[in-house]
Amino acid sequence: MFYALATNKIETGDLEFQHVLKDIQTLNEEARKGTYDVTAISFHAYAYVADKYALLPHGASIGDNYGPVVVANEELDPTELSKVRIAVPGTLTSAFLALSIFSPNFQYEVVPLDQIV
Repeated sequence: MFYALATNKIETGDLEFQHVLKDIQTLNEEARKGTYDVTAISFHAYAYVADKYALLPHGASIGDNYGPVVVANEELDPTELSKVRIAVPGTLTSAFLALSIFSPNFQYEVVPLDQIV
């Protein structure tokens, strides 16, 4: 979706797009303010912006065998996640929501994605 628009691979008629590259947590926060006409957001964030935005029927970054993952520098049993501190890209992200459902008592620190990698 983004590639086709950014490289003019699809005809957009009279529509013009300005591409704003920001991490997903920042885009989630900007959506809460209604900053952009069209934006990428986390599935988790939609509940907080449904009064300002409609979901489009395309462009998802989560699905079977695709989406948020937990990685560690040593082997860790999933039942031990509540015993370690986990870096998350933001509390409105789908990664945070999925981990909260899987391990409700996990400890976390919000770290921008460019600092996690």
